[in-house]
Amino acid sequence: MTTKNNEPASLTNLAISIFQRDIFILLLAILTGIIIARSLGPEILGVWILLSLVSNYAETFGRLKTDMAAIYIIGSGRAKPSHVFFATNFFALASSLTIVSLLFWQLDTAHDFFFSDLKDSYYTQLSCLILLIPFEFILINNLFFLLAIENVIHYNRIKVLRQIVHFVAVLFFLALGLELWSLVIARLLEVLLALIYSFFCLEIKGFLREKFWNHRINKEVLSYGLNFYSIGIIDHIQELSVKTISAVFLNISHVAFYGQGEGAGKILGKIPEALTTILYPKISRIEKPSEAIDLSCKAFRITLLILIIVGTILAVVAKPLVILLYGIAFELSAIVLSIVIPGIVVGSSCLTLKTFFEGSGQADLIPKVQTIPVILQVLTAYFLISSHGLFGAAVSFSLGFSLYGIAVLVKFVRVNEVSISNLIPRREDLRLLYTLTVERFLGRKFNNH
Repeated sequence: MTTKNNEPASLTNLAISIFQRDIFILLLAILTGIIIARSLGPEILGVWILLSLVSNYAETFGRLKTDMAAIYIIGSGRAKPSHVFFATNFFALASSLTIVSLLFWQLDTAHDFFFSDLKDSYYTQLSCLILLIPFEFILINNLFFLLAIENVIHYNRIKVLRQIVHFVAVLFFLALGLELWSLVIARLLEVLLALIYSFFCLEIKGFLREKFWNHRINKEVLSYGLNFYSIGIIDHIQELSVKTISAVFLNISHVAFYGQGEGAGKILGKIPEALTTILYPKISRIEKPSEAIDLSCKAFRITLLILIIVGTILAVVAKPLVILLYGIAFELSAIVLSIVIPGIVVGSSCLTLKTFFEGSGQADLIPKVQTIPVILQVLTAYFLISSHGLFGAAVSFSLGFSLYGIAVLVKFVRVNEVSISNLIPRREDLRLLYTLTVERFLGRKFNNH
């Protein structure tokens, strides 16, 4: 399906819409994090990070990623949106119930792996997060479906709603003195309320007149979704391997310091998400490969420029900023942040090119490219964390994430025979940045790019 002039909005306008949402969410998330860190301290925060790992791994191995495949299937015109919607929800529900059953079957094993060294038990909190998994899967499914049909307005509203509910719930229940339970209840409320609202946004009454089961579409969605499933496993191993190894070798406070520093660094990664979120469905609608390649190169150059500027500023102010926001108790998080920033700048910039493969039907190439960098990161993390502790964890993440992104960059260049000069930022990119950051936010009109 070719990109048409009468599409809902240009790539630039859609990206800016998401970027503006991300700015609000980011500020609210930072404020929430400050309140949590100052109220609970490193130890309880470390427990929450470990609890979150269980649900994160559930998503890694339980979510089939058919929701991500829906964007390509719908964008390329291979199926009706209604057929894809029912297929993805079926797979989301089936896979989530399976993973919940397995987790409850091995609940003692999961709990003891993470919390055996602590005097308190956290079975109830862990059980609540496990029961939430099916609702999270369906919510993620609905969000990707909204992107597939380019309903960015409601996509943004759901994202903002989640953060607002989380912030209000955390404040309210912390004021009641519930400590760790404040975070658990806030997570439950934000997911459930966002899920209810997402069904209102989808207006599924029209879908109910369609045939629910379509074997061909189900097979195609699952087949392409398995590519994203492989990618997702590698992504999550890359993301969670350092945290998991840290949980084995570091004390609970250092796990919190690492999690806080890495999380603050990943704020940089939110910047390119505004582009990549829209880039994937856009590329899936482009018929000419040359246009998709040019668009991907431009997204890389813009992202690299932004991350270099913002990353440099963040590195300079990291220590005083962390101490000001979170308190002197989290000073070590500032050192972690400074170490991970270079890796995030390089890795996040390169990973914008991943959307080219996803949107052009070549998602199967990504797992093949990224497997070796992830294995290297796991090995590096094991040796560095066991010998250098907290700082080894930060270095292994930074190196691993850089290699993870560079692998995609090299594959993109080789497959498409792209000149390196096309990936070097240009004067026109600086002008576009000026337009996006100044003219747009001052309310002046500009031409679509």
